[in-house]
Amino acid sequence: MITLTDMTGLAGLAFATAVLLAPLAGRAGARAPLVVLGSLFALMLLPLPPDSLPFAAYLRGTIGDLSLPTLLLLACTAAVRYGLLQPVLTPGASTMRTRFALLLPMAAACLLYPLALGATPYDSYAWGYGEPWFVAALLCAAILAALARLPLVAPAIALAVLGWSVGWLESGNLWDYLLDPMLCIYASGRLLALTVRAWIKPAQKT
Repeated sequence: MITLTDMTGLAGLAFATAVLLAPLAGRAGARAPLVVLGSLFALMLLPLPPDSLPFAAYLRGTIGDLSLPTLLLLACTAAVRYGLLQPVLTPGASTMRTRFALLLPMAAACLLYPLALGATPYDSYAWGYGEPWFVAALLCAAILAALARLPLVAPAIALAVLGWSVGWLESGNLWDYLLDPMLCIYASGRLLALTVRAWIKPAQKT
């Protein structure tokens, strides 16, 4: 029998795949974008022979569940793409600094995985098993992000902590609600691209 955690995990991966693949639909996606998005989502959850597992289940077995901030970012991406939401970051002098401030912590979180495998005596992954001070630190981070007007940080942290408190995902570790390998890889790639772009632009002006 499928559990609630299985349903949410599969639905999250199906939604992520639909958001990423929808732009490839070309003219059909331009004419009826939400229909294309919904169709891709349904196809990802359609049982496949011979074992009647959906493609999302195979994907889940490969990369695991996506974190809640990842799903929030994808939902915002889809909403902006289809005109349901204004862009979170608008062009301006502070845009580059804001992007760095958002991406750097997520990219640095890649260090969490070697630490969890015993690279050092400190296992930061264990903090996610209900350490009160860790939850308090996340609350402080959310407040600071709100004061600094960093978009999406406070809602992402709140969503992750809320999801963890009700057991939304299969994992019982708060880190898995905050981060996932796909988010860390994406943040690292974007941060590298922004760094190269920031280094090339001044060189082109000289």
